[in-house]
Amino acid sequence: MIGFTNHRGANGVKFQLEVVRGREAPIRLSWEAPDAQAAKAAATEQGWSVLRVVAHGNQALSWGAIVKLRALQFGQRNTPAAQVLVFVEQFNALLTAGLSVIESLDTLQRGRTGPWSAPLALLTTALKQGQSLSEAMSQQTVFPALLIALVRSAEQTSNLPEALQRFLEHEERAAKVQHQVTSVALYPTLLMLVGGAVMAFLLLYVMPRFARVFESMANLPWSAQLMVSWSKLLNQHGSVLMVAALGLAVLIIATIASERQRGRMLSLAMSWRPLAQTLCTYHLARWYRTIGMLVAGGIPLPESLDLAESVLPLPLRSGAMRAALAMREGLPPSTAFELADMATPVAAQLIKAGERSGDVGEMLQRAANFHENEVTKSIDKAMRIIEPVVMTLIGLGVGIIVILMYLPIFELASAIQ
Repeated sequence: MIGFTNHRGANGVKFQLEVVRGREAPIRLSWEAPDAQAAKAAATEQGWSVLRVVAHGNQALSWGAIVKLRALQFGQRNTPAAQVLVFVEQFNALLTAGLSVIESLDTLQRGRTGPWSAPLALLTTALKQGQSLSEAMSQQTVFPALLIALVRSAEQTSNLPEALQRFLEHEERAAKVQHQVTSVALYPTLLMLVGGAVMAFLLLYVMPRFARVFESMANLPWSAQLMVSWSKLLNQHGSVLMVAALGLAVLIIATIASERQRGRMLSLAMSWRPLAQTLCTYHLARWYRTIGMLVAGGIPLPESLDLAESVLPLPLRSGAMRAALAMREGLPPSTAFELADMATPVAAQLIKAGERSGDVGEMLQRAANFHENEVTKSIDKAMRIIEPVVMTLIGLGVGIIVILMYLPIFELASAIQ
């Protein structure tokens, strides 16, 4: 059970710090500091090993702090991937503080409650039985293959904290790219949702009530006849339309939730040339970065390609398998990537440079950096075009509906005069 202690530092943002000292059970401190790093540094100076830092309230943190604390903040969400990130961050903090692997796991287990305590107990039991950490982690489905591969490589070099830190940096970089893409696409998406909701309200609620005014009249203008026809359609088949709308929503959700259906949608999207290049570049950049991280961790390049295959969508995985097969047949990485159509022109040149210098992993990470920036700029440019188009379409849609509702009133007023 985690205790709670108040502590006042420099005035600023209020943070909660989950800390541990030696082999004691973790406790929680309430700390005031200018930023998360200052709070963490102050606690470290007093002999604490910081496991987790969370800001109180809605104070804004810089993106750099958000990225650096991503794994910690995701601990508030109850997703398996988030729990793994929290575990890796806390495990790394304890190892860096000087505790052994078993002591660190024991400490984390004492401070844990809920479903995550069982995997920690199984890890501790397996280690005490003589298994290696990578073997114990591979027996459980909660740990990703990339993390297990890095731990296995670190067991040969005796540098587990560095491997864990490399995994966290990889996840933080992936989160940063995802955040950039999401933030650019957020505004047009909100525009479409709000505009669609307004148009649906006008069509389904306001317009039928306007139509009731004209139902008993003869010689109606064409706009009034259109409203009356729409109102009758809703009255007669409203339930059918509602069921059809709900069925469409369920179909969309099921398609998004299914990996196979997402792969089919991605294949259709990649058949459109303007979008295909950007999507392919984005996924290849993730693939390059993952391979580079694994190679830097001491894993051979062909095995790294096999492990990194999981970050690719289904349409691109066949290319990754062809590249790995070509390398096992003795071809150099640059040739294998080009034959499998998995190398952009920039990546191909960087891989060739890495072959000459003996550092292909570093060159792949440089290729990932280049293409991630390229994708972000491409999406930003596209959204600058899409935003005014979306606003114009929404304005036209709402304007046409309003005109259709008020035009009969103006025409009747003119007829009366």
